[in-house]
Amino acid sequence: MNSKDLLQLYNGQLQEFELAKKNYTDLQQAVYRDIPFDLFRLRIQYNPARMISTNARIDVRTLQNRKCFLCREHMPEAQKGIRYNDRYSIFINPYPIFERHFTVPSRHHEPQCIGGRFEDLLDLTFDFQGYTLFYNGPTCGASAPDHFHFQMCPRHLMPLEEDAANEELRRYLVKKDYYSVSILKDYLREVILLQASDSHLLSVLFRQTMEIIGRSIPFEEEPMINLLGWFDNCQWTVCLFPRRTRRPRQFYAEGTEKILFSPGCVDMAGLIISPREEDFRKYSAGLLTDMFSQVTAGPDSWEAIQKELIRVNLAYAEIFTPPTTGSRYPVFTGNLFPAERNFHLPDYRKKIYRSI
Repeated sequence: MNSKDLLQLYNGQLQEFELAKKNYTDLQQAVYRDIPFDLFRLRIQYNPARMISTNARIDVRTLQNRKCFLCREHMPEAQKGIRYNDRYSIFINPYPIFERHFTVPSRHHEPQCIGGRFEDLLDLTFDFQGYTLFYNGPTCGASAPDHFHFQMCPRHLMPLEEDAANEELRRYLVKKDYYSVSILKDYLREVILLQASDSHLLSVLFRQTMEIIGRSIPFEEEPMINLLGWFDNCQWTVCLFPRRTRRPRQFYAEGTEKILFSPGCVDMAGLIISPREEDFRKYSAGLLTDMFSQVTAGPDSWEAIQKELIRVNLAYAEIFTPPTTGSRYPVFTGNLFPAERNFHLPDYRKKIYRSI
């Protein structure tokens, strides 16, 4: 399966699925404006069709009383998909942010939890190399936290992808010939970039990073993150945005102070989705700086995360040996997390980090 299959699905659904046809047609009329910062920009999209997702309630009672829209039996008859493998199917998103916006739900109704699924993201990005995959944590923008799903869209539609390639923005915490760990400086949103050419090595780095985030920021179901990834030039790039809360105080305000800002991956990646025109016109550099500061990791946690990423990578650098003659990839020779450390993790954390 490759990108041609996605295009065929997309074109077919625009002919057969009236809801999707209408919403993708309306998307062509979406209005945009940019807010510049020193080394990057944020783009605002006015998109009224995203009101349902932005304003979604995800409390237990609401989830129990509604039919899951990602379960095949509850989808409209006209909504068709393609089977990716035994774990996932792919559908077009009928409430799009992008042209060719796809949802990749689990074939079974199971919770939104990245544990045991990170390598699935790597497989998808490798198979669909013209696309960016993204994952919203259960309290970080996911409107269906009770049904696991990824989303995907064509490359280079979110400012993050351009920013990740800007060396003026990047600060490397670890830089080897065959992998790197870096951050983007003064970016409003704390973000960690992992890059590697070997999927197993990248899985280890991801597991390491998730554990460090979980030690630095309190969490319930899993460390709060938004996650994006793509494959390009024979390597993966994975971006993690650590979070401390779901929404800023402005979301819960009344009257003219209220702003429907409930950021998920797309917003964290620099494309702010505004379902209300009044909010679209109100956004400014100062307002976005304030709101992002409320939902991201925070200065103390962010400093702790960076220090620990450097310390752990230096302490375990010897477990990665450079590529041998005739091999493109490094050889992984050890366990970044010794058994005695994992043994002391609470059961719910063992569930998150096992077999990633």
